Amino acid sequence: MTNLLDLSLVELAALYRKKEASPAEAVKGTFERLHQLEPDLNAFITVAKKEAMAQAETVEKQFLAGSALPLLAGVPYSAKDLFYKKGMPMTCGSNVFRDFQPDYTATVLKKLDAAGAILIGKNNMLEFAYGIVHPHFGQTNNPWDVTKTSGGSSSGSAAAVASGIGYFSLGTDTGGSIRIPASYCGVVGLKPTRGLVSTYGVFPLSWTLDHAGPIARSAKDAAAVLAEIAGHDAKDPHSLNGKIGAFDLARFKEGESAKKVGVLPSRKLKGLHPEVDGAYQSILKQIHSLGWEVVEIDIALWERTEEIILNILWPQAAQIHQPWMDRKEDYAEMTYRQLQMGIEQKTLAYLEGLKALERYTAQVSQLFDQVDIVLTPTVAFPAPAEDPVIGSEELDEMLFTGPFNISGHPAVTLNAGFTADGLPVGIQLVAPHFQDLELLQAAAQLEEAANKRVPPLINRD
Repeated sequence: MTNLLDLSLVELAALYRKKEASPAEAVKGTFERLHQLEPDLNAFITVAKKEAMAQAETVEKQFLAGSALPLLAGVPYSAKDLFYKKGMPMTCGSNVFRDFQPDYTATVLKKLDAAGAILIGKNNMLEFAYGIVHPHFGQTNNPWDVTKTSGGSSSGSAAAVASGIGYFSLGTDTGGSIRIPASYCGVVGLKPTRGLVSTYGVFPLSWTLDHAGPIARSAKDAAAVLAEIAGHDAKDPHSLNGKIGAFDLARFKEGESAKKVGVLPSRKLKGLHPEVDGAYQSILKQIHSLGWEVVEIDIALWERTEEIILNILWPQAAQIHQPWMDRKEDYAEMTYRQLQMGIEQKTLAYLEGLKALERYTAQVSQLFDQVDIVLTPTVAFPAPAEDPVIGSEELDEMLFTGPFNISGHPAVTLNAGFTADGLPVGIQLVAPHFQDLELLQAAAQLEEAANKRVPPLINRD
């Protein structure tokens, strides 16, 4: 029999409603697995066992009483340790915040709490989501090979979901920080349309480029979470009024299946690791088997992606961290150096970055006059031993993810297979603004066609 912890979110929810599984059972098993695997993973900073078990018992009584509850009720989940939760410590993976405890809760966590989802803890992450592991907190290791990184900056979130420690997690994505670790760990990671999911109560890295979104085990699970956390938030000045369609679990994959898929010219794929290229080619075959048409597209500003991101990111991050710049010893050395680079950034470069963002967004938006979705690899290589530094010439993690932080289009990574050494490889799909659910429907169709359900890890039970 399949272990309860290895089911998808929607499968677990169905068992709850049949009274064939209980929230208390799922939460208890989740913590047992956490304690079994955590020494090797280092995926959590804070664990909330007492609170989670109490909430599970409450939700269980509601199910037994026959109450009609939201889909996510009783589902254990985690969140990156930069989401504010009143009464729970929050470190952002840094000694700067080692004693910090928020006095309010992030909008998305409030929404999940109202839906009855159960927060089991806060995940390890790269320091302030800035691409560096703080030595006090250490690297989160990849569940498929603990000698490799799980990726960043939503490191612990992806590792936890891939390991069956919670059925989904919340992460943030400024240049790929949801999609990169999700790709490395073989799970689904969605960067929603910019402004669709509130970032109120989420510690920022760059208010222009930041996105919050789910990491889950399948596209359908990600859609279920997105439907709960999406929506305009008057408390978030960057929140947008655009809406997504209603999420209907029973009809999730229905609709027009014929699609035009935009792919990059081969010259922009030359640097792919051979096994990443092999997985990408395999997905192209699956696309053809679905009857979808492949169309070559291009983005004129593609080569300027990193320059544009850093022109915006560096000064915004530096401005955010001004109150703590006299605490150099509490930052990782490279994090502090990057903050100093932001202070030194010229104003004209920053303004040019913002203008280039407008042009980049227009260019990507125009692609969807020709195609329905865009397909790329997620990362050009499988998980390395350590997280590359932002701007690394050897290992450019943001090559395929960064463009869509600039443009704000929804982008999702899903598992496309494994290397000979057993490391996951991801592929990325991108859609027009606010077509997040349509994007996840396409991802679900590809998941089914490729039949790549991620198997349980060895010796997890």
